[in-house]
Amino acid sequence: MNLQAATVNRRVLIIDDNEAIIEDFKKILGAGLDGNGALSRAEAALFGDVDGRPVHPEFQIDGACQGQEGFALVEQAQRDNRPYAMAFIDMRMPPGWDGVETIAHIWQKDPRLQVVVCTAYSDYSWEEMSEKLELGDRLLILKKPFDNVEAYQLASALTMKWEMTQQAELKMSSLEEAVRVRTQALQTEIAERKLLETRLEQLSVTDPLTGLANRRRFADTLNAEWTRAQRTQKPVGLVMIDIDHFKQYNDHYGHIGGDACLRVVASELGRGTRGSMDLVARYGGEEFAVILPGADYDTTHAIAQRVCAAVAALNEPHAAAERGFVTISVGITSIVPSAVAPADQLVEIADAALYEAKRLGRNRVMGRRANGPGALPDQHELQIETAASD
Repeated sequence: MNLQAATVNRRVLIIDDNEAIIEDFKKILGAGLDGNGALSRAEAALFGDVDGRPVHPEFQIDGACQGQEGFALVEQAQRDNRPYAMAFIDMRMPPGWDGVETIAHIWQKDPRLQVVVCTAYSDYSWEEMSEKLELGDRLLILKKPFDNVEAYQLASALTMKWEMTQQAELKMSSLEEAVRVRTQALQTEIAERKLLETRLEQLSVTDPLTGLANRRRFADTLNAEWTRAQRTQKPVGLVMIDIDHFKQYNDHYGHIGGDACLRVVASELGRGTRGSMDLVARYGGEEFAVILPGADYDTTHAIAQRVCAAVAALNEPHAAAERGFVTISVGITSIVPSAVAPADQLVEIADAALYEAKRLGRNRVMGRRANGPGALPDQHELQIETAASD
């Protein structure tokens, strides 16, 4: 964007109740109308010399004989998006608004307008004008009768100031937009990175084959639930599962068939548990585990029986097995942990029950029931349950 082209503004408004003075301003600010060369010398001092020729800013001049009329011109200029850069405003303009009233109304409409007050009388002191107008650096005073060169210099300097202010605002706006775009891009990048990190974290705790939690997530969740149970003295149930004769299944159907079998069993385990309350994990190879927070022995046993029966009911072919279809063996326990008991204790007990289920014929649920909070199940309290008929 060409900032210079976008902010060039030589529009000047003259507000004076004397039409002759308006015409004088038009002559003074008209390009090339100084016969004695005084204005050209002033321009060269202000703007420099281009190729040996002084630069003549070409002012576009409008005039109004009353403050209300001048205000209407400012309003129209704003609507047309062609604002005035500066204005010469007479102080006394009976019978309508005086200069101060006119400036006050105009600045409400166009606060950027640079103003020169033309006055031969002290109707207002500078302090009074400051109180009424909040002057800042937008207003200068030109005493009548004024010098032509002085009026020309004021017009040249204030229109240039208006342009420089606009350029600064455009540059600031451009910088703010660049910052906004960059900030938005950074926010998007941060959000995408967080999403990627979340996905990577999810992948790091997810078994890629079955979509279940992996061994790492199983261990983290077990430790967290065990610690919670030590504090609340609520039970933690655990189900350990093994697909029966899976090595023979792989040998017969190949690894692709074995992977498909793992996915089928994983899906059935997910349907048979309590949804998001429980964590179903692939423990390793053909082994699975289910953590059941808050589940007592009876609840854990019921869930284990249900998933064992559901897998058998699939009647998934297993030509290398004696029964001819895929089954699982299940070991369970549920413990209210003592303050010093390790979480591994839960795994060891459920795993021992799983070993008994496999030893006693598979396709069944074996469990150990604890005698009380923090108590270890006694080996003689082993309970043998058949999940599906042989």
